Amino acid sequence: MPQVMIVTLEKELPEAWAAYSKTKSGKALARETDRIDGAARRRSVTALTALLSENPAVLAAQMQAEGFDPTKMRLPAEQWFAASDGLKTVRALIEHITANLNDFKLPNPILKDLKAIEALLVSAVTAGVRFHMTKATV
Repeated sequence: MPQVMIVTLEKELPEAWAAYSKTKSGKALARETDRIDGAARRRSVTALTALLSENPAVLAAQMQAEGFDPTKMRLPAEQWFAASDGLKTVRALIEHITANLNDFKLPNPILKDLKAIEALLVSAVTAGVRFHMTKATV
């Protein structure tokens, strides 16, 4: 099953979320995570995977579906990050990937996902809403 990497907001922003939902898929980000994180290191910004977090209830449900007993494990608390920090990372990645298209298998879908995230995070910064990245299976 393919994975996706998407944005989760701490509070709802319906208009921004609707626009983001129309354009993002997150598949390209999940597929090339290592290369994207390498680009973040070269640009001296936080890697997308460092911005990953999960709702403990969702994580427990996933673990239970896979046959694990989440009550016997200590699940990490959900972490939230400043949208301005994510925006700095996303913009640096857009710039780097645009300048180094040949370093990525499918740069255009990655750029499309990053630009969708950028628009959502701009709205989140304005509204003072924190975020985190989430990996999910589709």
